[in-house]
Amino acid sequence: MFDIWSDFAHFRRFETTTSPLTYPFPTGTAIAGILAAIVGLPRDSYYSLFSRSNVEYSLRILNPIKKIVIPINIIKTDEENWSFLWKLENPRAPTPFEFVKNPKYRIYVRFKGSVLENFYNKLKQFLGEHRTVYTPYLGISEMIANFEFVGDFPTKFIQVKEPTELHSIARIDSVGLIIEKGKTYARETLPLYMDSERRVIEYCHIVYEVKGQPIKIQRGTICEVGDENVSFL
Repeated sequence: MFDIWSDFAHFRRFETTTSPLTYPFPTGTAIAGILAAIVGLPRDSYYSLFSRSNVEYSLRILNPIKKIVIPINIIKTDEENWSFLWKLENPRAPTPFEFVKNPKYRIYVRFKGSVLENFYNKLKQFLGEHRTVYTPYLGISEMIANFEFVGDFPTKFIQVKEPTELHSIARIDSVGLIIEKGKTYARETLPLYMDSERRVIEYCHIVYEVKGQPIKIQRGTICEVGDENVSFL
């Protein structure tokens, strides 16, 4: 697992159009992109490699989720000749973008089987040495990210039979959430995996505590990772 953070993040929601909104944390597809950037896999070459049969993800919110809206000047760049832009009275269109402010997350990655063994070894080496092939970012290229390797831990799966603290986000349908006073809960629908045609093939419904506090659950299967309880998505 490793921590990753930046000044801002923007993980564009799939249902937005003219005014882009953001997910509060990286989706499964965004995490795959971060991993691929660190190791240096070519763009759009890894979607089928990062399938559910090969890898699972989860994350922990380390900084409270705070969102802000900043108007960004958008320039149309899909014309063959850009010179037309400067003939327009106002070639730039201010568009409100939603960003996560001061985001910081702990990313958990569980590799299954031996298909990604070489990738896993290289990823572990690069994280430990704090180096990458491509620059990692949180959602869009302007949101350049820093990271820190936390460690590589054996996993121990546990069947929850009594109220237990969970440090990660979790699938709503896989845990029996216990609502506690003083905590703020939210839910999201996240894309998890894509195929080689960049089509999302799996979504999941997530529950989390907005300030990053542990949530309490009463059922489900969790995984001990170091001294933390994690629910892989």
